[in-house]
Amino acid sequence: MAFAGADHNLSEIARFAASLTQISRPIINTWFRQLPDVERKDDASPVTIADKGVESSLRQAIAAAFPAHGIIGEEEGSAKGTSPYTWVIDPIDGTRAFSCGNPLFGTLIAVIHDSRPVIGLIDLPMLDATWIGVNGEPTRLNGTPVRVAETHSLADARIATTSASALAEDNPRFEKLSDTARVTSYGGDCTNYAHLAAGWCDLVAETHLKTYDIMATIPVIEGAGGVVTQWDGKAITIDDYDGTALASASRRLHDETMAILA
Repeated sequence: MAFAGADHNLSEIARFAASLTQISRPIINTWFRQLPDVERKDDASPVTIADKGVESSLRQAIAAAFPAHGIIGEEEGSAKGTSPYTWVIDPIDGTRAFSCGNPLFGTLIAVIHDSRPVIGLIDLPMLDATWIGVNGEPTRLNGTPVRVAETHSLADARIATTSASALAEDNPRFEKLSDTARVTSYGGDCTNYAHLAAGWCDLVAETHLKTYDIMATIPVIEGAGGVVTQWDGKAITIDDYDGTALASASRRLHDETMAILA
């Protein structure tokens, strides 16, 4: 059923976004640790029947509720809308972890207004944990407000990235951060951004991302008091994204990190 008159009602859209886990989780639960076939896409990244099923079902629900909205998804590409709102979906961020029975993966759902994300949802289904960030509101974890840690120095920071191989030619720059930081953690995919918003780590740095990998994390981290930009300090937008992401618990930590990356 379409939400009449709700096209510009951010709170209504956010409530609907939060309800989408009722669609994605049952599909994921059906296939988790059930040895689904893993296919290779043209870019060599893995995909399973769960990725495809989650995205297809989410797209159908969004199109039915907000038929004027655009949709961008990892598996099915872009469908333009007539509204200034566009949904961005990563059905399973961390397909490698999912396919190996590792619970540290999640579903990412963002809502873009013009070119910037205004709603972000990170759902970690196997941990029963959902973060949602909405412009102008505090980020909530399962309904409870959360806040980033009060970490202002890289020497005190717990930093994370998914893998050295994913950083590719940018790994030497990340290693400079790692050499200075208190703790470095590898793995986690979108889990790292969720944990940063809850105060459990302090900095995430990644490269070679797609828009569907990062858009949902931005309102979540900003609503918890953190900072997210490209490595060069520019805002991340849907129209002009260089594939880098630097998320920090504080502006001072962010600025110190960018100076090292530069």
